[in-house]
Amino acid sequence: VPGVWKTNNQEVNFTATINSMGFRGPELTVPKPSGVRRFITTGDSSVYGFGVEDNEVFSSVAQAKLGNNVEAVNAAVPGYSSYQSVNVLKARGLAVEPDLFVIANIWSDNNFDNFVDKEILALYTGYEESRWAKTKKFLSKSAIYRVLDWNLRLKERQDNIIEKRKVGWQVGSGAPGGNRPRRVEINDYAQNLEIIVQMAKSNGSEVIFVMLSNEDDITSQEATNSDGLKAWTPYRNVMQDTADRHGAQLINVPELFIKSGKAKEELFLDKMHPTKTGHQIMGDALVRALQNDRFNWVNGDSIMFQGNGSSLQEYEDPFVKNASSSSSGNSFNLDGDSVLEGSVLFQKHNQEQLIIEALAAGSREQVLGSAKLSQPGSFSINIGAPAKVTMRAYIDSNNDGAPSAGETPIYLENITIDLVNQPDAKVSVDLDSKQLRLMQ
Repeated sequence: VPGVWKTNNQEVNFTATINSMGFRGPELTVPKPSGVRRFITTGDSSVYGFGVEDNEVFSSVAQAKLGNNVEAVNAAVPGYSSYQSVNVLKARGLAVEPDLFVIANIWSDNNFDNFVDKEILALYTGYEESRWAKTKKFLSKSAIYRVLDWNLRLKERQDNIIEKRKVGWQVGSGAPGGNRPRRVEINDYAQNLEIIVQMAKSNGSEVIFVMLSNEDDITSQEATNSDGLKAWTPYRNVMQDTADRHGAQLINVPELFIKSGKAKEELFLDKMHPTKTGHQIMGDALVRALQNDRFNWVNGDSIMFQGNGSSLQEYEDPFVKNASSSSSGNSFNLDGDSVLEGSVLFQKHNQEQLIIEALAAGSREQVLGSAKLSQPGSFSINIGAPAKVTMRAYIDSNNDGAPSAGETPIYLENITIDLVNQPDAKVSVDLDSKQLRLMQ
């Protein structure tokens, strides 16, 4: 939302200026003034500059050193994956006429979470194409309608909406090999990077990649799989392959941070967000990539090399095994995970979508996993580590894939399912009687 936003809590204290295009930074002149060179950055909170001031973000650092004719456009947004970056480039990014795309998407893409980006986007796309959505779009031109819509439908849901859309680093749900799928499957990630590169080329722009770092690159304490890989290694490999294929430079931030000799506390605010010092190192590296003895990007020189001509390959993700689809949605059975299976009974079903959620026992907020069904029947929910759970259900009368105003949750708390001591327990969810039963 445009404006000046101050964040002040125990962890961070910084101010972010958001311009009218929704980008962090000052207002931009469109069309681009003659003689101006612009680069646009894509990514999530590490690229947006969570925890540092506007002028301390690495893109701003580079802009200041490259001279008055260079403008940085920070199109990164906390929580954005490559899917959202593709969308924001189409919606607004190309309009600023960037000469260079600085592509740094990785953390939101490779993150394990309780939702998959393309499934959510598909739901919104389907909704936007519906007759009601088109009517609503017409009505939304009325301020009276918008006020009524807020008070009657959205106001009570705002906290729930914000909570459910927090990404893994905010809620601590991103453990490698854990109970959730990747937000963006590895081949979708590769395809999205390819799409961004092609968008740049079609726009007459060049590209450069930034491989982000996290504190594990400094401490090497994060768990690996049996092959010694880190959860993000396959995604870093995809980025490197994409850069090699197109002859693009890649700024290897992990190497830069290690070579700096600085402690993790000097480089990171937390697990992965760079400090002012970290951003300074990244900004200096971007300047070196654009302005050196070989070429001067500011004066119009190309920074691209000859690509290796390889084709976009099919990747395997060693951290997501036996991924399969069923009528209840995607089920990712990772080693060590606990899966809650059962069936839904609902004689009064009338073409509504059914949303079934597994909750941590004793909590109505901690959702361990969910399934969506187009009709009553069997389901399978991956909940990760074995736990004691209860359940909650929604009858999604709007078929929009998410609980809406008027769709009261059905809490099925008459029994607790102990998957710690009964790992093979199966349940029957009876929505007519609003009861949960163990199946024999």
